[in-house]
Amino acid sequence: MKKLGLQAVLILVGGFIAHQFLPFWSIAVVAGFAGLLFKYENSGASFVAGLLAATLLWTGYALFLNSGNASMLSTSLGKLFSMSGASLIYVSGAIGGLLGGLGAMTGTLARKVFEKPEVGLEA
Repeated sequence: MKKLGLQAVLILVGGFIAHQFLPFWSIAVVAGFAGLLFKYENSGASFVAGLLAATLLWTGYALFLNSGNASMLSTSLGKLFSMSGASLIYVSGAIGGLLGGLGAMTGTLARKVFEKPEVGLEA
């Protein structure tokens, strides 16, 4: 559990820094590198860490931007997609979460591809 939280914080901080200079999909790259760093037996744990961190990052950032323009942009885009502005923010967070989760899981699975299999003593 400690490793999962540390990976999530790494993705959150690295993703925030990357979003200042790189495109939206950079969260997947950051989560992929974090997945490479942490060794898990099950890649699902890495997916959960990436999902939580990226969802929190994208939803929080969307709420921050939305509050800066008095919810005008989200309301206008919500009308375009036939949904409320708040649900548009949560859908954006869910998409970001899937992107981060899949990136982290890809990094973990890539690590397993390059690991040498453990050779045990056979009786």
